[in-house]
Amino acid sequence: MKKIAIFGVLLLLIIACKDGSRGNNNSEVAQNYSSLTPVEVVNKRMNYFNEHNYDAFIKLYNTNVEIYTYPDKLMGRGSDRLASIFKSDFENKLVSVEIVNQMDNGPYVINHEIVTNDGEETKYISIYKVEKGLISSVSFVRDF
Repeated sequence: MKKIAIFGVLLLLIIACKDGSRGNNNSEVAQNYSSLTPVEVVNKRMNYFNEHNYDAFIKLYNTNVEIYTYPDKLMGRGSDRLASIFKSDFENKLVSVEIVNQMDNGPYVINHEIVTNDGEETKYISIYKVEKGLISSVSFVRDF
């Protein structure tokens, strides 16, 4: 009887731990990318961007991602805000990005990028913070 009770408690703990890991931090996706370096995660982002693969692109971001205009103007938070920024560009397939220069320091990747959207080029400095295989924040530096 004791063995059945202990087994039942262990089973409940396992189920509770699995349910707790389903928070909105993309834990299952993060496990897929957690072995990648921050540079590799950001470069996957660029590849998906240029392929117009929105579904793969969005999975590289933490669902609570913070998006800034440098240095500290919060443009939005979360996947929905990210979708409002990028999704129409992906659907139109008129956007591409070129990395001109890249450097990293720990979880941070800094890119000098040229984004071309319908023939118009915009230069950016983009600062990505990658934690546990997902982009947790990004700051864009550009002329508006």
